[in-house]
Amino acid sequence: MHKHIATQKMKERVRDLARAGTPAYLIAQVTDISEETLNKYYTYQLNCSTTEAVEAIANTVFSQALGGCSKAQALYLKTQGAKHHGWVEKQVVEKTDSKETQELQDKISELEDKYKRDY
Repeated sequence: MHKHIATQKMKERVRDLARAGTPAYLIAQVTDISEETLNKYYTYQLNCSTTEAVEAIANTVFSQALGGCSKAQALYLKTQGAKHHGWVEKQVVEKTDSKETQELQDKISELEDKYKRDY
């Protein structure tokens, strides 16, 4: 048995697979190395790739928000504003007692009962 050499090309491939959300056991199969070898030589790529990808995307959204992109501003406030500053997106629901509203509520209840699942 030969010793595995972790090349830059293989590190990048493992990083890309991990970043895409591929489980370690499948990365091992796709790259034709054992899970033990994968964990031994590619721990950083397995553990940090997704975090680095999220960081890059978050930085892009932040830059776009500062540049005036209203969609990026809304996304940033929804994800970060609530966590740090109590920003909450509120929905306004108007309640009415019309026959049509009651029929819709009945239909919703019927569908909820029909497709009830345990989560």
